[in-house]
Amino acid sequence: MDLFEQIRKKFIEGKYAISDHAIVEGRKDGIDPKTVEKLEKVAINGKIIEEYPGRERILVYSEIEKDGIPVHIVIDYSEPEEPVIVTSYIPDSRYWIKYQIRKK
Repeated sequence: MDLFEQIRKKFIEGKYAISDHAIVEGRKDGIDPKTVEKLEKVAINGKIIEEYPGRERILVYSEIEKDGIPVHIVIDYSEPEEPVIVTSYIPDSRYWIKYQIRKK
């Protein structure tokens, strides 16, 4: 099982955490109501678009289904038994191609 599948499994099992920062930043960008539930779905259904192995973090992209809103979350997996969503935001199209590829 690859790293992301292991992380995804933890989210499916409910063995994860979401930082207050991730909830606050997500709400600032309009990921509301039920922010926690929506971020969980991004973690389960999303795809890795960047990896930061030195920091033990990944950047995951997905769309919130009902709202059609693109969302990025950063997951810290330094504690493999409880991955943490450390931040969430709606990516700015000025910096992302299709919200998945960072513009140079």
